[in-house]
Amino acid sequence: MPNAQSDRDALEAVYELTQGATAQRNWRKLLILGDTFDVQLKRKLLWIWPTAKNLMQFQLKLNELRIQNVLSIGCGNGLLEWLLTAVGAEDSLRVYGLERDANWWRSKYAIRSFIPLNYIESSEYNCQLSGDFLRQCCCGLPPQALLFCYFNNRVAFLEYLSAFAGSWLIIIGPQPSLGIHTDPNPLQPELPDCNRWALHSLINWTEHNVVALYKKLP
Repeated sequence: MPNAQSDRDALEAVYELTQGATAQRNWRKLLILGDTFDVQLKRKLLWIWPTAKNLMQFQLKLNELRIQNVLSIGCGNGLLEWLLTAVGAEDSLRVYGLERDANWWRSKYAIRSFIPLNYIESSEYNCQLSGDFLRQCCCGLPPQALLFCYFNNRVAFLEYLSAFAGSWLIIIGPQPSLGIHTDPNPLQPELPDCNRWALHSLINWTEHNVVALYKKLP
């Protein structure tokens, strides 16, 4: 059984590394610290823990494609998004988060958010997603890419996609051999109007995960 005090101490160490003016320099230290956590705590903090090499490969790909403004849908506590932003800080990568259930994420039971979160319920657009709402989530800038990490809601995915005017989708999920269900699936996302989207790049994250980048066709 996990030790509650040990978990609290571990979380405090994570919070310390991710706060302050120089926190973005600590992303490698955070990965090293994460390797010392038990599986339950690691999953509570972050569904997948990429390696430093994984993050650098991803950042190089975003630089190559000139993607600097990303909106992550269903980002949870935002630790993955914090890591992506920290690695891409010198290249001005901006990763914003969007979640549902503000009451939960602001409660004493939830892990503290590592990035500022947008909540769909607190918006005037909560009845219908729109491009204006997505821009609002990104401080007035239109997102170039939507990020879905281990997402599993087909109806919501299609709603976000219909409101999105950008050119890139980033879908992170399990390798097929693991038998884990996500929707969208990174390799078979079943995108609507399939002629409008094409798989551009695949990046393996550890032996368990894959990052798929899809580009909207003219």
